[in-house]
Amino acid sequence: MDTPQIKIRLMEDEDFDSVLRIDEKVLKTSRREYYEQRFEMLFNSGEYLLTSLVAEDENGNVVGFIMGALYIGEFGITSEGASLDTVGVDPYCQKQGIGERLMSEFIDHLRELEVKKINTLVDKNDDMMMRYFKTNRFEPSKNIINLERKI
Repeated sequence: MDTPQIKIRLMEDEDFDSVLRIDEKVLKTSRREYYEQRFEMLFNSGEYLLTSLVAEDENGNVVGFIMGALYIGEFGITSEGASLDTVGVDPYCQKQGIGERLMSEFIDHLRELEVKKINTLVDKNDDMMMRYFKTNRFEPSKNIINLERKI
């Protein structure tokens, strides 16, 4: 769905409260510490190239976001790639194409940076997120698997 009133821009440190608010609405819990760490890493460490985006409505209110990081050589991966960590759209604004716009512009931005691949992790039981990523042409990796160990 076309959403011409939505503006996509690079995320700024000042977007913290808006991102936290949207995430709390979506998940119905606070992940303040997670976002404090993510924003610290993205905006204050000087080690990451900014790739995260926000969607603003016609009044300048942040109604969605997509967060990722550009990496080279992490976890023994030698090809230039990026990670997509978090995506969120205010529940009141969902089903308007905002998530697709964020993904499209995120991908375009990474292409300009000559990124060849985006990796993310998704709970395979989360049908909504699985559909979102499938719609955006993500598929299971043939080379990398997520390993875990129960302790």
